[in-house]
Amino acid sequence: MTSRSAPRALACLLGMLAGTAAGLLAPMPAEAQVPDVLILEPKAGETVFGEVEVVAEVLSAENIREVVVKLDGREVARISKPPFRTTVDVGSDNVEHTFEVVAISTSGAEGRSLRTTPAITVDEELDIELQQLYVTVTQGDQRVLHLTRDDFNIIDNGELQDMVTFEPGDVPLTAAILVDASFSMKGDRLRLAVQGAQSFVRDMKELDEASLILFSDRLLYATDFTREPEAMATALSEVRAGGGTAINDHLYLALKWLEAEQGRRVVILLTDGIDIESTLPMENVLWMVGRSQTLVYWIRLLADEAGLSRFTSWRNAEGHRRELSLLAQAVTESGGRIVNIGSLEESERVFREILSELREQYVLGYYPKQNVNDGSWHQVRVRIRGGSSYSVRTREGYIDF
Repeated sequence: MTSRSAPRALACLLGMLAGTAAGLLAPMPAEAQVPDVLILEPKAGETVFGEVEVVAEVLSAENIREVVVKLDGREVARISKPPFRTTVDVGSDNVEHTFEVVAISTSGAEGRSLRTTPAITVDEELDIELQQLYVTVTQGDQRVLHLTRDDFNIIDNGELQDMVTFEPGDVPLTAAILVDASFSMKGDRLRLAVQGAQSFVRDMKELDEASLILFSDRLLYATDFTREPEAMATALSEVRAGGGTAINDHLYLALKWLEAEQGRRVVILLTDGIDIESTLPMENVLWMVGRSQTLVYWIRLLADEAGLSRFTSWRNAEGHRRELSLLAQAVTESGGRIVNIGSLEESERVFREILSELREQYVLGYYPKQNVNDGSWHQVRVRIRGGSSYSVRTREGYIDF
């Protein structure tokens, strides 16, 4: 190589090296930038049924042209702009599902993410509420107290259930004693009603509790849950009967209060009147009864039927009759009963009779085999094996929620 050609060759080599370095340092073309895809819903490890919301987040330096959602390999949705979410129906079978989300950028680059949701394994514990039934069994006028676990069958929506708990007799109770203190209950009538409630509390056992609630067209007085009958005596010195009658509103209130209590729950309603003031219709109370496990007893002081002909802001005479009928239905569906009395002098006897009945109920527990939390009504029946001469009373069913 001559001295004149060496610089030219060196220049060519440097040019080649510079070109290579420039190629190494240049940014990658846009089409090579793959979007990052994150599946937020359904969550990892979550078992899914029915309608499921699929939610994805896409991180990309480029605009996203569209997001494709696939379920078990089948395309179910295309989304052109955020938020990247859609709802798909996976069916009701207990099977594994695979969700795939593919994000496609404007340059055609594709990013994807997969999520597999498992089936429920046979040994996985399900969150199904224990259903408890408080069962009164009679033969003629006498309660039957000698039955054993093997004597009972529980049928839920026509299907025989497996009993998991059985208690004969005493189970601690929490009672809301709801006493009408409207104008028609003034004077001795209210005093006798409260004395009846006190007799109930006086005969309770150590773990039992009760609250006295006096109402008219508004809440007049309420004690805490207590075992002390003397706590209820204050009501007579602080409350004067007056106003109209709002049974529905206060029965609903009592059921709500009892939701926070443990064990066997019972409402005992004593009233001489017809509901003419409640803003809540009895359908609301029926709904509460259906979703709770509370027994409702109605001590019904035979009322002046003239009240049924009244018209109020809420309902006409036919409406009042219907409300009374639905109140009776709520009592029956809960597994309680209506006790008619001719005078309030009978109230102590009747309160004691109800407490005795509660003491002599069988308590049966089971986990329903078919619960889907769909708000449907489950009809419940309890049968005594070979006991055709027995009468059985318990709640008629519950709302699956």
